[in-house]
Amino acid sequence: MSFGDFYGCRVGRTARIGEKGEALLFLQPVEIDYLKDLKKHGATLAEYPLLKVLDKFPLLGNMPRIKKVISLESHPWVISLQRALEFFTYAEPKMKNLAKNAFVSWVRGYAAHKGELKSIFVVKKLHLGHVAKSFALKEQPSLVGKSHHKETMKRKRDERQKGQHPKKRKKMSGGNRSTTKT
Repeated sequence: MSFGDFYGCRVGRTARIGEKGEALLFLQPVEIDYLKDLKKHGATLAEYPLLKVLDKFPLLGNMPRIKKVISLESHPWVISLQRALEFFTYAEPKMKNLAKNAFVSWVRGYAAHKGELKSIFVVKKLHLGHVAKSFALKEQPSLVGKSHHKETMKRKRDERQKGQHPKKRKKMSGGNRSTTKT
């Protein structure tokens, strides 16, 4: 089953018996080619202008309505939601850890696409700082697992206890080099 078939199956589960299902899919600009794959599998697609949708949401507090929003990230509703999610995430250490784990899991899943989708979903094309922000994280977590870091620290500690010092690189001294232009 290709991912397009799988996605169609998942959307179909939103329907009642004998009816069609509907789903909302958010894509980043680097992922637009995925629409071709969905169309190839019979998906009917319609684009929704996200800024117009956001303008329909009520603003909390005394946030002013801006007549013309230049970018999605500067929309007052997006800013308000981002702040609220970050506050919620950082209020409890457990929530921050869950968000970090979700980010790492998402990136690993994104990198695991196979076949023709591998050329569409390329981790190196993503801005991982922005992806982390979508998980309400203020900074991008390390994608290197803690176990690697713990193993490195344990190895260094064991070497120190045994009296073995990790090999240090020798510094090359260049002396005083001067060049003259003639």
